[in-house]
Amino acid sequence: MALKNIRKDINEGFCYVIDADLKSYFDTIPHGKLIEKVKETVVDGSVLSLLEKFLKAGVIEGGNYYVNEHGTPQGGVISPLLANIYLHPLDKIMTERGHRMTRYADDFVICCRTQKGAQRVMKSVIRLLEREMGLKVHPEKTKIVNSAREAFVFLGHEFKPGKRMIPSQKALTKFKERIRAITRRNQTVHVQQLVKKVLNPYVRGWGNYFGTGEVFNRFRELDRWIRRRLRSVQLRSWKKVRKLHREMRKRGWDNKDMPGLRMTAWRSSHSTYARMQCQINGLKKSD
Repeated sequence: MALKNIRKDINEGFCYVIDADLKSYFDTIPHGKLIEKVKETVVDGSVLSLLEKFLKAGVIEGGNYYVNEHGTPQGGVISPLLANIYLHPLDKIMTERGHRMTRYADDFVICCRTQKGAQRVMKSVIRLLEREMGLKVHPEKTKIVNSAREAFVFLGHEFKPGKRMIPSQKALTKFKERIRAITRRNQTVHVQQLVKKVLNPYVRGWGNYFGTGEVFNRFRELDRWIRRRLRSVQLRSWKKVRKLHREMRKRGWDNKDMPGLRMTAWRSSHSTYARMQCQINGLKKSD
């Protein structure tokens, strides 16, 4: 919904984007001001007492205990809710002034029609966040971007000039690292089970999240790369080339056509024989 909203604003001519970044937001929320915000709605003393204990409970890192004087523990069960409560005044003010702001947790962008308007809005937002709310706006990462000429990243998506939206380079790098870990070649596994129980859930979730942009060609490239890694895992799991020969004979290949592949070599996963035999494990042929 957030991504759709930003694309709508850009398409309607609000191309100057305030790409804001809060420095260590979850670690800098003032406890006193946060409690006061909660008290505007919650009057139950037991709930407020429990909330104060949660904020002051501290954290353990590396076996060491640290007291929380500011902020909410990242990963805490109600930290996202508290973060939204504390930034609600920003939402309210931006809405009252008619600004087109899209926020998800501590990440937000504001779309404006002109550069001067964007500069004016950015100054007022920084003043509100730093002077009145006790937060810190990152001076280097917060900037104004002309989306018609420059790209910007929001929630792992890169908005390119020309109104295109693709996964960011950071998101792609993280995705490939995870795929490499799942399909590491030094494992002996049942490939069908690996695909069904481990690989598919991750790929499906990632694809659903990033599939709303212009990603057809990129997804096709990633699909080919993943299939090649799976072929490499299968060859490595068979260990001996005679296992590959046995499977080929089952499919009607003649003995004189049997290849002499190195089962652990990466280049072998790109051979015609490896592509053909991947069908045995429910994998379609790939380019």
